[in-house]
This record gives sequence, structure tokens and C-alpha cells, in this order.
Amino acid sequence: MFMIAAELPNWINQIVNVNGSFGLTEFIIFFMLIFIETGGIFIGWIPGDALLITVGSIAGMHHNFTELGLLILTFGFASLLGDAVNYYFGAWLLRQARRIKFVDRHLNGKLMQRLSASFHHRRWLLFIVAGRFLPFVRTAVPLTAHQLGLAFVDYIRMAAFASFVWATSILSLGYFFGHLSLPDGGSWWLIGGFLVLVGSALALPKVRERIIKLFLDEK
Repeated sequence: MFMIAAELPNWINQIVNVNGSFGLTEFIIFFMLIFIETGGIFIGWIPGDALLITVGSIAGMHHNFTELGLLILTFGFASLLGDAVNYYFGAWLLRQARRIKFVDRHLNGKLMQRLSASFHHRRWLLFIVAGRFLPFVRTAVPLTAHQLGLAFVDYIRMAAFASFVWATSILSLGYFFGHLSLPDGGSWWLIGGFLVLVGSALALPKVRERIIKLFLDEK
């Protein structure tokens, strides 16, 4: 994932228009990448957070606040539409789990078992928002919603909030980095270091366990 994230600045710079601003083609590509990343439960090879922070930093280099607003709308709606698809994709996966042992073994891992047995029903919003930010929680969100009977209307309302909070915060962070007056390549080193630091922290078992306990009602 970090190797892909490191290549994102070069990839995005190649698709930027000659005048340096994002065009319709770039917005369509951004929309489709996040829609695919969000709509497919196991599409972990698309680093959505890294994409947003990188695109936001380029918008910051353009010093174009309107462009930032359009990016927030694009990524927010892409994430929301992907979440809607993901809800029904989760239902399909659960049906397949009863037929295919490999799928059943993958879906009914330790995390899913704990969530199914001890999920705190007053923390749906926290769970769905966290799922938008944390890859290891993201996979469990639509599956848990189906297993515990969360209605689609309730799910999509909270998913809309989570999608736009995610898009606004990550893009704005990137926009801030893009505004910094650093030596050539300094912004990319700063962004890369930030992503590695966050990724390393989330990889620690104790950190992951503390996050998971936020959603459980274990006594």
C-alpha cells in the first residue's frame, strides 16, 4: 500500500491538465476510483486516504479553494454511492458464506464474531464513521449492518455523514500541506511520512484492539 501511495503524486501529476488545474476527466477518474474502493468490500489495493490527501495537496498548490470544494463533493458522493452498493454487496456475501466454506471462514473471522455477539447498538454512527477512515473496520461495516438488521435508510443516512466528514477532513489536510512553502519535494516527503506514521500506528495490535472495543458492549 505504501508503495502505491508513494507513486500517487507522479500518477496524478501525469493526468493533470496543461494549465495545472483538474479537468472533467480527472474528476471522473477520481470519482470512479473512490466508488470502486468503497463499493467493493475487499478492494484494499486502492489507497483511498492516500489518494485524497495527495489530490488535496495539489489543490493547495493551485491555491484554488473552489477546486477543493468540488473535490469534496466528488469524493463525498462517490463514497456515498459506493456505500449504498456495499450494503447490498454485503447481503450477497453473507448468502454466499452459507454455501462456500472459504467465504464463510473469511467473513466469520474473530472480529466479525465479536461484533455479532457484543456490538453496542448505540454506536452505529461511530462505527460507520470509523469504517470510512479505518480499512480494518471498513470491511466489517456492511456485513455487521446486515447481520444485526440495520435498515438501509438508517445505514445510508449515517454513511452520508461519514462520507462527507471523511472527504472534507482528508482533503483539507492535504490542502493545508499543499499550501506550505517547503523546498522542492518537501510536501511529498511530509505527506509520505504522515501516511507511514498513521499506518504504522494502526498496524499495532494494541491500537487496533482499543479501537475495536469502542464498538463493543463487552462486560
